[in-house]
Amino acid sequence: MKNTTTADLCDDNQDKKIEVLSSDFKNYGGKKILKGIAKTIKLDKSNWDLIDILKNEKGKGIILIVDVQESFFGVIGDKLSLLAQEAEYEGFIVNGYVRDTNETKKFNIALYALGTCPLRNFEKTKSKRKIDLSFGNVNFKEGDYVYCDDDGIIVCSEQLI
Repeated sequence: MKNTTTADLCDDNQDKKIEVLSSDFKNYGGKKILKGIAKTIKLDKSNWDLIDILKNEKGKGIILIVDVQESFFGVIGDKLSLLAQEAEYEGFIVNGYVRDTNETKKFNIALYALGTCPLRNFEKTKSKRKIDLSFGNVNFKEGDYVYCDDDGIIVCSEQLI
């Protein structure tokens, strides 16, 4: 982010509505500093629609905001991390759990989640895209600007850099 930290962005943009994601979310990916535009998807335990996005849509400059309502399944692991890297996504913020974290740290994407769970859900369920999501003290909207570093994750409807 060219030496602009989330702390600096908060200090320099006090006149804007900036939301800060709960510190409960940890990064299990290899990318530590990133910025991007939010693309939202709400899953019902299953990650099949997320796989379709990663295989069929380029992600340069995009952070996928994935809400699985804290379902205790590993929704993203090494295979989806590889797909995300190949499609040039910046990373994920997951309101849920991930798996294969020894491998996911090797990819040049961020993978923020509440924790880990080795179990995957194989049932095919439907998802909803481009909807407002609310978790971790943040209201995410499709097209929001998201900035991440070791201090935290901030979200704003306005571009800060």
